[in-house]
Amino acid sequence: MNLSATHPQKVYPLGDGKTYAIRPIQPNDRERIIELFNHLSPESRYLRFAHAISKLPDAFLDEILELDYTKEMALVAVIQSQTGVEEIVGISRYVTPPNEQVCEFSLSVSDSYATHGIGTHLMLDLIAYAKENQLQEMLGYVLSKNIKMLHLVSELGFQISNLDDDPDFKTASLLL
Repeated sequence: MNLSATHPQKVYPLGDGKTYAIRPIQPNDRERIIELFNHLSPESRYLRFAHAISKLPDAFLDEILELDYTKEMALVAVIQSQTGVEEIVGISRYVTPPNEQVCEFSLSVSDSYATHGIGTHLMLDLIAYAKENQLQEMLGYVLSKNIKMLHLVSELGFQISNLDDDPDFKTASLLL
């Protein structure tokens, strides 16, 4: 499904006169997603996937590239490289279990662009899509060590709570 007509990309300033765009993921983004992952530090990979991972599993890539764009959504932040090639510098995603109105989010931003507001815009746009698709709540399981993510979602209005059975994680939830 091509969402470009109904959901045009949004452009945001990056600084130094540069910009980045946020758009729905497309099936031809596979190699760019792999490149984003390859540019994440081991710490960023651990904070995102909650364990050491050195390669994105093919099944994971297939899941994020083939969405129904209602119960599942993935957005990418892209910049134009100096050679004119589009480079993905961030991704946000939500998935919704069947017959539920609660979606679970995830977010990754390239270490090189982690302090440019990209994660904030990816989450704000993801929240907007979830609301548009009439979901009622967004939640995420965040490692307790992931202070930056906990700070980000807190600033976006998410309620942070402890998991009774796992002190390594916190739950971040937002009523939509």
